[in-house]
Amino acid sequence: QLGSALARIDALHAPHPATPMSAFFGAFLGLGGLSFGEVLLRSSGVAPSNTLLFVGSFGALSTLLYAAPAAPLGKPRNTFYGHTISVLIALAVHLLLRPLLGAVGVVLPVVLERALTPALAIGAMVLFKVPHPPAAACVAIYATLGDVGQQTVAYLLMPVLVGCAYLLLVQWVVAAGVRCLAPTADGSAPALMQTLKEQLGS
Repeated sequence: QLGSALARIDALHAPHPATPMSAFFGAFLGLGGLSFGEVLLRSSGVAPSNTLLFVGSFGALSTLLYAAPAAPLGKPRNTFYGHTISVLIALAVHLLLRPLLGAVGVVLPVVLERALTPALAIGAMVLFKVPHPPAAACVAIYATLGDVGQQTVAYLLMPVLVGCAYLLLVQWVVAAGVRCLAPTADGSAPALMQTLKEQLGS
């Protein structure tokens, strides 16, 4: 049942032939939307001034989604489950293991945490068969955040799951655009242009 539930989410996958233009527009819309959204949230007073929506690992995720949209590691299943597993491990290390070790007089150095967290995440993703490189980068970033207010359980929701969902939505939009503008099977005008000509001619 778990396997079928994991597979169901891949219905959201939107692979398409990548071109330099589609990759550029996908990455620009995806990363630009997150960057603008973060600034808007911080300045509006709706969210704390240290709210995160844009993290560096989303650049790697954008490369998968828009430059290699058919790559198995970029499927929604790997994206969502890989990030969720990885961030839960990061939260467990930082918010549970670190205080427990501190209670017995053992300090977990940051230099060790930022290696241990992604290493555990990578091992867990392989165990659950949902490897996803940007997820490991995402928790490496978490381990090195300088603001403790950003290292809370909210990190899983935002930036992580909200950001992943938005970038996958942009992939859908890009895929739809590529399909509309791609030439037909016989090499004639793009499907969208053919439709417009038919409508204008009728």
